[in-house]
Amino acid sequence: MFEGMPLPISPLDAYVLPLWICAVGLGATALLKIQFDREWALTMYTAYQIQRVWQRLADESARTGGTLTSHGIGIISWALLGSLWGVNASTTPNVEVAGTGAMWGALIGLITLITRQVGGWIGVWVTLEREAIERGFEVDRHMRNWLLWILIALVLWELAQFNGFESRGEMWMHVSTSWWIWLALKWMRQFQSVINKQLHIGWGIAYICTLEIGPSFLLFEYAG
Repeated sequence: MFEGMPLPISPLDAYVLPLWICAVGLGATALLKIQFDREWALTMYTAYQIQRVWQRLADESARTGGTLTSHGIGIISWALLGSLWGVNASTTPNVEVAGTGAMWGALIGLITLITRQVGGWIGVWVTLEREAIERGFEVDRHMRNWLLWILIALVLWELAQFNGFESRGEMWMHVSTSWWIWLALKWMRQFQSVINKQLHIGWGIAYICTLEIGPSFLLFEYAG
């Protein structure tokens, strides 16, 4: 029946790569939890006790290894988003398109990280408020850890009740909705943090709009 034609793959096989990315993300999470307890604690506090992050002592600051691990988790979350976008964009079950999406997602995550850092340097030069802007970056880093965990839980829940490849659009809608909710919570935490450091509210709004809201809307217009 399939002589001379490639054998069709199972619809679930299209999600093999996203599941592998989830596994890598869980491994990175275990590394963060076991090896970098300060960064882990600050990540927990950022979500539900932000005042604890603001009031932390100097010896509670995250170590370089923990910071780099969190950045890696953030890039993994972008790769997972990209792989899910790739599956959604495919008209047939296709493992390769998930891989392409994952590579684009990781690249966008890396570019976003670099762009935000450069923009932060400019912001520090303009406002002379280094600590306030660095606090905004710190919140972003910790919240990206939460994004990965939310996405992993969502992917596992969706695939546990998988109804066929045709339901990929519904899954992507749930992923997009979760992403926007996460963004809103992250922006709220960042705004609280920069204002807490007594950065003028106008600069706080400019920070959120320039480095957060604007790029997010542009990305959504392209990929959504």
